[in-house]
Amino acid sequence: MDLYKSCLILLFLAESGLCSGGQIVMPAELSGVRGRSLNLTATVSVTDVQMVNWNFISKSGSTVPICTATAQSEKVHDPYQGRVTYYRDTYTLEIRSLIPSDSGTYTLNVVQNNLDQVVGQTRLEVLEPVADVSVTSTLSEAVEINSTVILNCAAKGSSLSYAWLNNSASLVVDGQHIVQNGSQLIIKEVYRTDLLGPISCTAKNQLESSTSAAFNLTVNYGPDPVTIKQEPSAAFLKKGSNLTLSCSAKSSPAAEFVWLFNGAELPQKNATVFFSTLAEDQTGNYSCMAHNSKTLRYITSEVVKLSVLEAISGTSISAPMVPLIAGNGTVNLTCTSSTGKADSVQWQKNGKALDKSERIIFSTDNSSVTILTVQKEDAGEYKCQLTNKINSDSNKYTLTVNYGPDNVAIKGDKQALMGHTVMINCSFASYPVPTFVWKFNDTVLHGETNNCLTITNLEYKNSGIYTCEASNIITGLKKSATHNLTVKEVEDEPPEEAEGFRCSITILKKTKNLKKNTGICQNTSSAFLSCFFTQKMSPSGSWKNCPH
Repeated sequence: MDLYKSCLILLFLAESGLCSGGQIVMPAELSGVRGRSLNLTATVSVTDVQMVNWNFISKSGSTVPICTATAQSEKVHDPYQGRVTYYRDTYTLEIRSLIPSDSGTYTLNVVQNNLDQVVGQTRLEVLEPVADVSVTSTLSEAVEINSTVILNCAAKGSSLSYAWLNNSASLVVDGQHIVQNGSQLIIKEVYRTDLLGPISCTAKNQLESSTSAAFNLTVNYGPDPVTIKQEPSAAFLKKGSNLTLSCSAKSSPAAEFVWLFNGAELPQKNATVFFSTLAEDQTGNYSCMAHNSKTLRYITSEVVKLSVLEAISGTSISAPMVPLIAGNGTVNLTCTSSTGKADSVQWQKNGKALDKSERIIFSTDNSSVTILTVQKEDAGEYKCQLTNKINSDSNKYTLTVNYGPDNVAIKGDKQALMGHTVMINCSFASYPVPTFVWKFNDTVLHGETNNCLTITNLEYKNSGIYTCEASNIITGLKKSATHNLTVKEVEDEPPEEAEGFRCSITILKKTKNLKKNTGICQNTSSAFLSCFFTQKMSPSGSWKNCPH
């Protein structure tokens, strides 16, 4: 008995109701596209499978075998050879190059070793591909509000539905202003934004879709609103400055413009007009009028009121001429200009707004600043800015406050070796920079007038107390600091380490006749011995004199 006859016998058993156990789950309906491929899938919960059969039931009711598979073999039947592939691991049947006659019912029969069968089925519909989608209009161009536009979408395919897009976003159909009737879109009293687009139509069925090329339709509108802009934008301009006026309007096609000055038409016809070296007689009212040659509409802009005035110039700051000393005296800064009158006065210090405080007091019109009991923190760059309705002018003044010297201190090595060089530095806080006098053991070191003292080729006699005296010639103040320097002949010897502790010996004076392995010197006037424990528990021990 061949594989096909076995399949028919098993199918007969299934139709006779000899089925038990297991389950096959398949979608009730499927759709495919002519010329494309399709996978018929199933979820099968069956064990001990002996045979699998995929069959096609034609519209006349006859059963056509497609594929039969056992554990040892599988066979694809005519007329499906070369057009189907069976994947036994997933029970999936792939059908390629779909044709309209492939529409119908497909069954999957799974036969168990005990000849029980489990059957599943699905229905396939083969659709024509969607193609050749295009958009046409009843009008070549439209006028906003005045026109009704009808767009038609044509396409090839089966079971088609239509959707309209405006710049790739779904076009909203409200049923009143915009109405869709199948493949037709009707836009009543069209707005400029309705077809801003580009417009496109998508034709689709349940499997695929295709979108038309972009469609553009001109909707003439405007002009509205008309906007006039001024550069510079101030209502008050200084005499001799330049002025640019520009007029714009939303309009399709672009609007034409007429300029008016105090109601009289100007010769300029462009969207932008330029006035150079303004004179006072050009003070007045400016406006523009826009016109659309397609919609035949006119609209006039708002009026720009312009005044031409003289500017502020020659700003200066007056200040005390005598030197200022921190903690002593009051400062008054006054801001004035040679031409123009200021509406406001603003003060800054070091680039930041100057705020009033208990010591900083402003005059009523802000033209003067008084600083009580001036301090060193008050020093810096002061800026006065005068402003009126047409311009601003400013000037700067650097305020110097003398102070100090304060915080005088000496930094440097406190110990140094013979023959070496040492540098000690005298630090300070003072303005101006103070003058310096260095002393050694209260004796003036002549010629040493810098804040840094350098001593070369050190000797024992250089050991002692060094004093730095800093004096400010403006404040009359003097401050000093001291530094103790010790000159040694040799460096400390490195410590000798023993288990659990280490010891070190410091020799303070050169000696003679070192005795071998003693660790200490003969004829030595003095030595420093120290012991450092490296363990938590101190070991017992004692110092012993080295043998002579």
